[in-house]
Amino acid sequence: MIRTLHSIGAVAITLALSFGFPQNKQPIAVKNERVEDSFVLPYPKGTRSTLLQGYNGRYGHKNHAEFAYDFEMTIGSQVIAARAGEVVKVVESNNDGTRKPGEENVVVIKHSDGTFGRYYHLTKEGALVAVGQKVVQGEKIGLSGNSGASAGPHLHFDVTRDCYEWGCQTIAIQFSNATGNPLKEGESYEALGSNQ
Repeated sequence: MIRTLHSIGAVAITLALSFGFPQNKQPIAVKNERVEDSFVLPYPKGTRSTLLQGYNGRYGHKNHAEFAYDFEMTIGSQVIAARAGEVVKVVESNNDGTRKPGEENVVVIKHSDGTFGRYYHLTKEGALVAVGQKVVQGEKIGLSGNSGASAGPHLHFDVTRDCYEWGCQTIAIQFSNATGNPLKEGESYEALGSNQ
């Protein structure tokens, strides 16, 4: 477990260094942001994942990425929609294990309130949805991987408001099918019976 956390730390450091803001752009401070509570864990009911890194994590979960989660997942694990919406971005052409920033496979889903769920580091050709497709909460949307700036297989999941590219401010959420929000680094969480 310590070795795994150390590996994901290297991932997040790489992300923090690689996805910094352009010189003329600063992170947006979000104060008194309401917490969204209609999300489920991004993996199927009855399965379990260890949280490698959570809110304000040491390795890259700061500033715009402050409210992000890294879930340990083997390559090919099913990823589900944490909330219903419309797919607005899909990248799935990048190989696993390159550790190159900017080569992350990702699915982004826009929710009805203007927020976006972002699912990073999917495996090559691991998207199970297409841009414009409507998805329901709990629907399988992808297969986890190790693409881009990643030192080991995991799923980076976060939610933004009003924009969805890297650098957009993340917001706090709650998972309705997990006990103990916000989730804590090093803890293992089973997806309880609120998703398909």
